[in-house]
Amino acid sequence: MSVKTDMLTIAMNIAENIEKGVKPLIGWEKSTEIVKIGADGTPTKRIDLIAEDIAINSIEKQCSAILISEEIGHKQIGDNPQYVIVLDPIDGTYNALNDIPIYSVSIAIGKLNNRDIDKLTINDLEVGVVRNIATGDIYYSERGKGAFVIENNIKKRINTSKTTNLSDASVGVFAYGLTTNTLDFIKDRKVKRIRIFGSVALELCFVARGSLDAFINVNKTTRLCDIAGGFVILKEAGGIISDRDGRQMDMTLNINAKNSFICSNATLHKKFVSIFGNKWKLKPTKFGIVSRADKKEAIELVHKIINYLDSKNINYELEQDIYNKIVAERRLNTFGFKLGDNDIENKDKYLMKDVSEISHIISIGGDGTVLRTSRIINGNEIPIITVNKGTVGFLAEFDVEEIFNIIDNIINGDYEIEKRTKCSGYIKYKDNTQKTLPNALNELVITTKSPAKMIQFEVFVNGNFVEEIRADGLIISTPTGSTAYSLSAGGPIVEPQVDGFVIVPICPFKLFSRPIVVNGSSEIKIKMVKKETLVAVDGAIEGELKKGDEIILRKSNKWTYFVKGRNFYENLRKLSIIDGGTR
Repeated sequence: MSVKTDMLTIAMNIAENIEKGVKPLIGWEKSTEIVKIGADGTPTKRIDLIAEDIAINSIEKQCSAILISEEIGHKQIGDNPQYVIVLDPIDGTYNALNDIPIYSVSIAIGKLNNRDIDKLTINDLEVGVVRNIATGDIYYSERGKGAFVIENNIKKRINTSKTTNLSDASVGVFAYGLTTNTLDFIKDRKVKRIRIFGSVALELCFVARGSLDAFINVNKTTRLCDIAGGFVILKEAGGIISDRDGRQMDMTLNINAKNSFICSNATLHKKFVSIFGNKWKLKPTKFGIVSRADKKEAIELVHKIINYLDSKNINYELEQDIYNKIVAERRLNTFGFKLGDNDIENKDKYLMKDVSEISHIISIGGDGTVLRTSRIINGNEIPIITVNKGTVGFLAEFDVEEIFNIIDNIINGDYEIEKRTKCSGYIKYKDNTQKTLPNALNELVITTKSPAKMIQFEVFVNGNFVEEIRADGLIISTPTGSTAYSLSAGGPIVEPQVDGFVIVPICPFKLFSRPIVVNGSSEIKIKMVKKETLVAVDGAIEGELKKGDEIILRKSNKWTYFVKGRNFYENLRKLSIIDGGTR
């Protein structure tokens, strides 16, 4: 056996031999026969087995290696193997058997260097080759040398796209086992177009050359052999590829290794991770602290949290009101705060000035404090840890005694994020001028300016007239806000994950004017018919309406993120919104 040490040559030869051997089988009726169950637990068709045998013969003529392939599993070829080769002999078998020209052979190679293969990961692979068997196009890369495509015998360097806006992005989606949030993502059309090609290796290469802006599979169903060749190529093309939580891919070189993945350019990658995963599982960089400043117990808790974060060497900053309160208390020596006299004057060290530098924010108080925290975050993707020190605290996920455990969990990356829908909108005045409203986490309320005076308005959903209502006001509630003012006004309890909004009349004149739940993708329009009204967003007055003015509302493209604590129904029982009963 002649030995070659050029890994790219080895991979290119394997890919070429498989293409030559497989092409004549397209359309052969026996190609589709299932001949066994592969090492990865999926059925092996005859064409897959033939392609793998061709690869083994090709490797035997070139080098000694450990082969990892979907059908055979792990196989040592030759003595004293020099390389590890990860192979998907035909990626997109369905396409191949149905003569859809998107199927490939995918190969990745790394050096063993006398290392135990169990200690190696996908990041130890150095050469990637993906060959579109139908068209002959070849994608390849060598570590540190860039990524290339050969089309019609012309070689071109490739790089990921420069697209930065989701609304401009073309995205590939892994077709099998779509999760609810992936289906919602497709339904909501946050991106320009969705594509499903059915060949993971090629789709990674499409991202590498900028033909796709991103490719995602947020289930942990992607196999090592599917991704290895394209993974190496995409990295050399400047792409970012991680699991759905933004963590580095570290799949072991094992036939059973599986993971989720998100790949794109650096800018879009952050946005997709924030949609589908928990990008904050990496160690927090800096906590922000927002608290009620009118309660001694809340101030004491802030003091304890500060000392605890100091003991963990975690940076923190304080929101203006609580900072001022702590400075005042420190000067009075009420609680013996750890902040020194010099620190008190150094506002740059502890005062929260740029919220975008905060990785996590602790909110201490009731629901009002949580809503204030959401406004402070102002659309930045920062998870809130809510601690109940208020009157009701339905939005508070944690009790005081839990806060230090959850801080530890966050530092260790052992926690979940819950994403909450917000409502965006604007006022359209009858003179055609407009005013943009802040996003609502709980609700938007239209209410009379004069006590005991009804207002009259028309409600439209997606341009369809719903009804004309006379009432004391109207609530448009998010699922999160369904347990707030909406509930008091007779609205339904809605799970936070429901994609919808609730329209609730406040004390309507007609008893048959009932709350309505509408789809989250709906456009809601409220047109004033009589009387002047006030508009409040999450309890804060944001404007006035007169006859002929309109409010247009839709689902916001921003979310509020919470560190998840107790479940929704546990919270309902705890606050006696539903009967806890006995079990």
